[in-house]
Amino acid sequence: MNERVWIAAVGGMLIGCTLASCRMPWTIRPIAAGEEKGGAGRPFDPTAYVDSIWDTKVVRAAANAPDFAQAKSIGRATLVKGTGRVLRIDTARGEALLDIAPYDGKPDAALATGPIRGTALRDALPFIQFSQFLNQVDFAHAANALDDRATSAAAGSVKGLTAGAVLSFAGALDPAGDPPEIVPVTLTREPSRP
Repeated sequence: MNERVWIAAVGGMLIGCTLASCRMPWTIRPIAAGEEKGGAGRPFDPTAYVDSIWDTKVVRAAANAPDFAQAKSIGRATLVKGTGRVLRIDTARGEALLDIAPYDGKPDAALATGPIRGTALRDALPFIQFSQFLNQVDFAHAANALDDRATSAAAGSVKGLTAGAVLSFAGALDPAGDPPEIVPVTLTREPSRP
């Protein structure tokens, strides 16, 4: 037998024996159908998730938010409430520019009138954390479902909205814009005041 063949054969046997005697420190198992989406074998349902927290948590948290003037300097998405007069409606951008009381005729915020898209509402809610979700996709779907619910909740109050209308709002403030954007959780038209 040639020396090279003999060395290769012995080397192969040693490697095989070594691998056969080793226990792997991990377990390999297949992922159950649906487990990668929602855990416990069920896919994540963002609409059902938002329905389960909207009235009991989201609306309650927004109702207890600080006034716009107190919260606008926080520098991150946060909950706010206040009253504002509509200065202008921008249907292309889906927003109404608001002069927040006390009125000075200048836009202080842009109220999102829909369709709403972004993560401000999700990020402003202190009881929603990434660690509650299986993955980034479910976390993003939760933000979209919150925006959809906010759009439908505000639909009645923004229908036929005109400049001069006075709105009371509670929702999430996204300070990134100029002016900052408010995603409404509750929105009510008030009687117009001089």
